[in-house]
Amino acid sequence: MLEHARPEFAQAWQDLQTHTVREAVVRFYTRHDARLNTAIQAAPQSLACENGCSHCCRQFDVVALPVEVFEIHAHVFRHFKPDQLRNTIQRVTSYVAKRKGVSEETRLTLRDACPFLVDNSCSIYAVRPSVCRNYHATDKDNCEKSLNEPLSTWPTTYIDEVFFTAMGSSAGFRNAVAEQGLDTKEYHLSAAFLETVQNPNCVKRFKSGKNAFVKATHTQFNQSSGGASRAA
Repeated sequence: MLEHARPEFAQAWQDLQTHTVREAVVRFYTRHDARLNTAIQAAPQSLACENGCSHCCRQFDVVALPVEVFEIHAHVFRHFKPDQLRNTIQRVTSYVAKRKGVSEETRLTLRDACPFLVDNSCSIYAVRPSVCRNYHATDKDNCEKSLNEPLSTWPTTYIDEVFFTAMGSSAGFRNAVAEQGLDTKEYHLSAAFLETVQNPNCVKRFKSGKNAFVKATHTQFNQSSGGASRAA
């Protein structure tokens, strides 16, 4: 992991000195995707992930760093048509309301589709958070079993080289943001997105070094350090 974390930390730290935070996260995504593509091409085993497959989008309450939430917010308001934007906010609102007050363990058993998933496709794919970019499964049947039986434990099927590349690269960027004194908690994406829509002060709080979100909860599990890429 360190061989990917160290260069990403150095590059991200430099970006954060010369670019806005949102520009820095976009530049990180470009490097991150390139690293993952290289690891996937060199891997001895093929991946099962394909267009239209959305098992992972229905299993977990997606989390994201504040910088990723803000980029998603900007993308949605810049590119979505009025009806699409209104429908997205309605889905997010309903999704958040259903999860209000539930424990992290209970969240793992809920199976509602991510509100950004439309017709089995990610409507924010270009700016999806790193935790989503890091899913790389090798057994589609196990993904489906895990989706349908949330309380069962199915063997994780992932490629070591891809897993460690994803985790190292993500950690490098996150640590560079933290080095700037900025919030790097992993918030539940839908709740954080909705709070950003409702309260523009979220960005101001973030830039001042405070917790970006007041209402949105952050995960009790550190998905970016391991669980997210170990897709069943």
